[in-house]
This record gives sequence, C-alpha cells and structure tokens, in this order.
Amino acid sequence: MNIGTQKITCAIFAGFVMSMASMSAAEALSSNFSFMVVETDADGAEKLVERETVKPGETIHYQLLHENMTEQALSGLVIAAPVPQGVSLTFGGQDTSVSAVFEVQAEMDPEIEGLEWSTLPASRKVVDADGNLSEEPLPEEEVAAVRWTFSQPLEPGEIAKNSYRVRVN
Repeated sequence: MNIGTQKITCAIFAGFVMSMASMSAAEALSSNFSFMVVETDADGAEKLVERETVKPGETIHYQLLHENMTEQALSGLVIAAPVPQGVSLTFGGQDTSVSAVFEVQAEMDPEIEGLEWSTLPASRKVVDADGNLSEEPLPEEEVAAVRWTFSQPLEPGEIAKNSYRVRVN
C-alpha cells in the first residue's frame, strides 16, 4: 500500500512568540517547510529523496527553516509542528541548528484534561484495570506535536534549521 505524502504532511505549521509587537510574523520571520523520504542502501547509509508516495514502515524527514528578516534579534521564539495522523514520531530523530529545548506533546496524565508538553525522555501515567496509577515511557505513536523553544535570540539574518522524523504507520 502506498500513501501520498501530501496527506501525511497537511497541517504542518510553525508558530512563534516574539518580543516585537509592532511587526507582523510574516515580516519578521521567513519560514520554509520541506520533507523527504529516508532511504537506506544495502550498507546502511541513509539518503534523503523526494517521492510522491511512502509505504508503511518508511521514515519521513521533516525540515523547518526560519530566517530572521529583521534588523533586530528575535527573542522568545517557539517553533512548533504537528505529528500528522498516520505517522509516529521517531524519538532521537530531531535536530536543531540553534540552542533550543525540544519537547513533545501528548496526553501524559489521565488526571489532567488535554495534551501536555514534556522534554525527552517523556513518560506518561496510566491507570491499570484495578485502578492503580503507574508511569511508563511515552510511546512514540502517542506524540501529537513537537516544538523547539529557542534558548537564545535569533540574530538578524540568522537561519534556524529544525528537523524531526516520523515513521509511516
């Protein structure tokens, strides 16, 4: 079965918070999103290729580029992207070119309504059949979104490259 990559990548977005209230997001930060399929040769070497379809078990490499288009440093940047339905995040497949804290979003506590953010390694609380609460590692397939909170301002003209990988279910 082949799945079109267009269906997998719909709903990718980049959001941010910045300290410059007078400038719109479109003027301040240029954003570019791309994706490629990870192929591995017989020797185990990876290469990224453009393809129209993917198969269950294959890996997609998402990349988000953000460039500061202003003449001032942008502080408080948070770049977020969803993990689309039909794929699971690959822990350890994330990267960033700037100093940033990486977090994942998932339902991690049944006593708190909604999704919560956590750094890795993330864990979740589960209730067993007897009503006992315990903790377990967060499964990759439970992650709904990822984000990078920049530790330092993005300087004028600087480009931040963030990437993550998902496996097609």
